[in-house]
Amino acid sequence: MSNSKRVAILISGRGSNMMALVEQARGYEVVLVASDKPDAPGLGWARARGLATFALSPGGIGKARYEAQLDAALREAEVGTIALAGYMRLISDDFVARWRGRIVNIHPSLLPLYKGLDTHARAIAAGDAHAGCSVHVVTEELDGGAVLGQSRVAILPGDDTETLAARVLTAEHALYPRILSEYVMTPLDRIRDTALKLPETEERPSHGQPTFFVGENQFAQVRDDHHGDGRHVVCVRTSDQDEQAMLLEAAPDIYSRPAYLASSGWVGMTLSGDVDWPLVEDRIARSWELAAPARLLEAGGR
Repeated sequence: MSNSKRVAILISGRGSNMMALVEQARGYEVVLVASDKPDAPGLGWARARGLATFALSPGGIGKARYEAQLDAALREAEVGTIALAGYMRLISDDFVARWRGRIVNIHPSLLPLYKGLDTHARAIAAGDAHAGCSVHVVTEELDGGAVLGQSRVAILPGDDTETLAARVLTAEHALYPRILSEYVMTPLDRIRDTALKLPETEERPSHGQPTFFVGENQFAQVRDDHHGDGRHVVCVRTSDQDEQAMLLEAAPDIYSRPAYLASSGWVGMTLSGDVDWPLVEDRIARSWELAAPARLLEAGGR
């Protein structure tokens, strides 16, 4: 089975979003840059950075043969996720079906508003206060797949399509890498990425569970159906049992009492369903502070 973290980026031009995806890669690896235009400037940028490329024009061979050869190149590179980045060719329903749930795209509007082309002109003409961009899953419906994330950009007095497009493009470069990272990373990947960025941390198994330490002190542990409890959680420290009780009462859909750790003031945070990742990441960092030696805190470790 292909690895979702192995990403191919499809472009048709200079590939500025492709560059952002490569330069800000976190949790995924760009293994192929492909284009329907062999002279696309973005291909040269990719090759200069040692990235594998595929380039083929559909002209003369037809859409079906073109997509068959593109599909073969993607599978040879063991691609798991396709990111469209200024790819200006409509993808066939058959191709979408073969890669269902594994193609994402960035679109320069706040979907479901303004699917298709001329998005900035349409937003200005409508008198909207904001334009923006959306990362979405690609389906057979044009710009109709589930929206994974959006960024809003104010429409300023005097804006025309060029000035607005430039600011939206800047927002795209920040949004797309972050959303792609989130899309391909498992909950454990995201927790590992957060925890191991903190000073002097390491991951070691404890009771068969992925556990994160600062020195000899645990500050986070991921549990998946631990001892058959049916829960997928990350366990973190609280300051004391009063804070633990407050969290359990205030948000029982998020926090739970973890077996063997609850008496020490720990809580479990659910990793199932719609996870509040900024909250999880903040609690992991706070848990690290509670476990870290004083010298790290005095040195401004966080």
